[in-house]
Order: sequence, then structure tokens, then C-alpha cells
Amino acid sequence: MRTTTHDAAACRTKVLPPINIWKWVEEHRDRLKPPVGNEYLYDGDGFFVMVIGGPNARNDFHLSGSEEYFFQIKGDIVVRIIEDGKIRDVPVREGETFFIPGGVPHSPTRPPGTIGVVVELRRPPGVTEHQQFYCAKCQGLVFDKEFDCADIVENFAQSMEDFWADPALSTCPTCGTRVTKPTPIKRIIFEPEVIIERQ
Repeated sequence: MRTTTHDAAACRTKVLPPINIWKWVEEHRDRLKPPVGNEYLYDGDGFFVMVIGGPNARNDFHLSGSEEYFFQIKGDIVVRIIEDGKIRDVPVREGETFFIPGGVPHSPTRPPGTIGVVVELRRPPGVTEHQQFYCAKCQGLVFDKEFDCADIVENFAQSMEDFWADPALSTCPTCGTRVTKPTPIKRIIFEPEVIIERQ
């Protein structure tokens, strides 16, 4: 039997039972698939909680004005961030938490078998966020889509597909490199430097 996502309406009227996260993952594993691999665990009024499984197959960066909280419960990942105009890789190991301040573009990179939890504030209608793509060659900004994202699980995946399918949107205006649809992550080598391998 599949458990349901906890919703805010039910929580306003009663306290819901605890969730066994491993049982939940097994019952929803078919929904934790590329490109993003995310599914709502809780969808509330003030915040939402997503469980995210690897591998993912994305090369976009998410940018919002609010903080995000990551808890990596199985396996090691890399969160790519834009810092001082350059891409920087931040390893997040199993059992570690990581906080992203508002205003920092970030792109979680998840190999197979990894499971993480991400908590985000609910953005009220009219508050926008961004999905950005950067050039792998020159690291310049290729495309910045600003939108009111009512459903991050549904909207982000479709937005990526639209970007990858359009050569005009996905070609770097600085160096002419095309940002193409990536394959899923195969593995991440962490030492002596981060190397992200794709299938």
C-alpha cells in the first residue's frame, strides 16, 4: 500500500503520525527518477519537504530568495554553487546537512542510490524564482528563466526539457557552446578533486 504525501490541510486539523522514511522511499522509489528525482514528502502552507533520489540528470541551477536546507541521508552528493561568478563544487557526505542562503544559484548532483531530504519555504503567489543554465566551457550564464513556480516537482522538470530542446535558448551567447540534455550521474570521484562522471 502506498502512503500519501502529508498535506497542510490535514495538519491544520490534526497531528499526523510519524513517517518511516525508508518505508516511504521504498513505496515511492518509482517516482524518484531523472531528471530531478524529487517527490513531496510534505507539502505545507509555510514550507515543503522533498525526498530526492539519485541518480539525477540535470545541469540547471536553482535560484530563489529564500534559504534551503539539505540533509543527505544515504550516499554522498555534490552541490554545485555559483560563487564569485564561478562554479564551485561542495561535497555533502552521508549524514551531513547543508544550508543554501537565499540568492545563491545551486545545482545538486546526485549519483545512483543516494537519498536526500530538502526543505524549502513556500513561495507565495507572485514571488518568483529562477532556473538558470551556465556554460560548461566558459561558465557564463546561458539562460535565466524567472517564473512563479507553483509546483517545483512538476514545473522544474518540464522547464528543463523545454530549454534543452531549443537551440536558441541553449546556446551560450559568449562562446557558442550548446548546453545539451545531460545523461544521469554515474558516479562522483571526491579525491583529490571532484570529478562528476555521467552514464
